[in-house]
Amino acid sequence: MQCGTRLNFGVEALNGCWDALKNGRADLVIASGEGPLAGGYALAQVGSIDFIFCVAPNHPLAKLPQPLTAADLLAHTAIVVADSARTLPSRTVGLLAGQNRITVSSMRDKIVLQKAGLGHGSLPRAQVEKELQNGELLTLQTELPRPAGPMWLAWRTDDEGAALKWWVDRLNRQLFPGLLNQ
Repeated sequence: MQCGTRLNFGVEALNGCWDALKNGRADLVIASGEGPLAGGYALAQVGSIDFIFCVAPNHPLAKLPQPLTAADLLAHTAIVVADSARTLPSRTVGLLAGQNRITVSSMRDKIVLQKAGLGHGSLPRAQVEKELQNGELLTLQTELPRPAGPMWLAWRTDDEGAALKWWVDRLNRQLFPGLLNQ
């Protein structure tokens, strides 16, 4: 059957997902955080994402008493994922003012650098279960833990074709943490 539908899967970070939806680079996104106020899309909560503060076992923070304070965190480099938004304001999560940082383009890169002991930060629990089990990462308590956040399925409402409706029907359910364990 030749239906003419093309699929293009991409990865965005933070407000980049909402930016892609708002500006027509995506018809459907799975995103966290709050979407743009202008609307033009429908959404359904499909889960939540649980974050944990992690470091490598050889990181200096692993030797400090817990919960870690803001001063403890400021004394060490944070690993952060860059917001891929092009037109919406970029968003920063879990970074203290004035903190030294290494910025990467993906969560996968953030995990790699944290496992190497190059910095610290919060990570999605579902994505680092293996690293926690085999001791490559440790979970530490902080005075201000990052709360779990909602995950949204959002889709454009200005051109709902049959393919978009098909995807919305199949993805409009609890997706996490299973999707993040890939």
